[in-house]
Amino acid sequence: MTTQHAAPEPVIKGFRAARGTGPVTPPGSAQPLAVGYVRLRPGPDTAESDHLPESLRGFAARAGLDLVDIYTDRHAYRRPAFGELLQALCRPEVNTVIIPTPEHLSEFDGIYQAMRALIEMETGADVLVMSRNDEAHGDRASE
Repeated sequence: MTTQHAAPEPVIKGFRAARGTGPVTPPGSAQPLAVGYVRLRPGPDTAESDHLPESLRGFAARAGLDLVDIYTDRHAYRRPAFGELLQALCRPEVNTVIIPTPEHLSEFDGIYQAMRALIEMETGADVLVMSRNDEAHGDRASE
């Protein structure tokens, strides 16, 4: 006789468990859907931030993804857009998050790893990191 166990509850209520199915192309779309996340630091340097959306879109296109939204936090410690990003990942058709560099999640490696794990484990989404030369710098969680 086998014992069946209920699936573990997600750490954050309202988020779906990891799908582990890789990118999904929704009906009517030619490419899998992705969202971007950017955390801008306060300060006078806006030249880089002006080019980030264009860079994210170009990276997504080269990766074969359709970037449908970019969530942007403009505060050093408050992150309302990160919460919105997690909510967007509850949509089953969105399977990938693109960030410009690891520092957009956190400049501290441990916090970066924890935030990336939160995204990957709680939503099942892949996190792709653009490097300075616009190449993929992270593995897809499902591969």
